[in-house]
Amino acid sequence: MISMKTTVFFTVSAIFACCCSSVNDKSLEDDRFVVLGPSLVELMYASDLGERIVGVDRYSDWPEETGDLQKVGGYTDPSLEQIASLNPTSIHISGESPVLRELAATLGIPYYSYRFDTLQDVFSSLDSLDARYGAEAADFRGELQAKLDSLAGVMESVAPLSAMIVIYHERGASSMTIAGRSTFFADLLSSVNCEISAPGTGSWPMISAEGVIDLSPDHIICLYPGRTDTMEITASEEDYWAGLGFESGRVHSLFEPYIMIPGGRIGMIAERICSCML
Repeated sequence: MISMKTTVFFTVSAIFACCCSSVNDKSLEDDRFVVLGPSLVELMYASDLGERIVGVDRYSDWPEETGDLQKVGGYTDPSLEQIASLNPTSIHISGESPVLRELAATLGIPYYSYRFDTLQDVFSSLDSLDARYGAEAADFRGELQAKLDSLAGVMESVAPLSAMIVIYHERGASSMTIAGRSTFFADLLSSVNCEISAPGTGSWPMISAEGVIDLSPDHIICLYPGRTDTMEITASEEDYWAGLGFESGRVHSLFEPYIMIPGGRIGMIAERICSCML
């Protein structure tokens, strides 16, 4: 004879199983993503969700599989017709787009927005992907944290050091745009026991040469993602900074195309920056 307690147990278990099945089925049914934002596209692939993507923005070109996907415009000029024609089951975007939010509502599909301003934003995006799809986002998150911890150990021999990350510097100009204290660059440096050299406010402040001298960073790291005239740029930057008292060993120019994209290769960004200071 089955007791009341046993009956209740099986009833609750059945309801729980149905709920879990419903969630999993819903996740599996969401298998046609339109994704805008290189960082987000990279994280999707790092989380083993690439096969669900059917459309990406025109700027997303990594990994190479993105070359086979429909390009649906950019952040400010998405092609609503192209997106709708792909029969998406969800729209994902780095940042916010009222137009795409409205399109998702019209199509009756979910709209998800993500941020990539800070390292914590990257981790939060991975947590969101893991919660929604149970993919490999949690594994990638763990791998990224382990890599940062490993780099922190490597940097123990030279840390603490400060580095100024120059985002834009027109050749010969006396001012430049740099990464501020509320950016993922600052977080990456902090995670390896180093410090970003920047004014107290502003995410991407413009600073004069005199301001750089006042901050006195240990290293100057200039970013030129994707540029091919590497020798010319390197020589030009070294000459410029030498005139301000920074010897060549403290001035670095990086050309990796991913160097400003906090996505699936963010661990490589951290490695590359650390290599400049060792």
